[in-house]
Amino acid sequence: MFTFDPGKVAACRVTCGARLGLPEWVLSDDVDALATGHAKQRALLVLDIAAGHLAGGRIEAAFALASRALDTGLQYRSGRIVERARAVRRCFTTAAPPKVVRDFDERLHGAYL
Repeated sequence: MFTFDPGKVAACRVTCGARLGLPEWVLSDDVDALATGHAKQRALLVLDIAAGHLAGGRIEAAFALASRALDTGLQYRSGRIVERARAVRRCFTTAAPPKVVRDFDERLHGAYL
């Protein structure tokens, strides 16, 4: 049995908002969601927040957060985090990506676990 505290409620809300494409849920000012105790869970949540930024049109913020989460995924050699980072990247398509996206692509391309 695990406790379901306000931090977990906020994290579930962020995850649901990211999966439903509702940036207003993801970008709310709930910082309780990032108070999870485990680095891997926090990285997955940061990727959900990055997806929310991407849905809201904040490309640079989205890929800055995704890069931070990718660092954690590579540090812990977590295929789940790296695959979620790839999923966030696939959500953004453009003919001429900005530099922050190209930098993220280079880091992601070199990520083999």
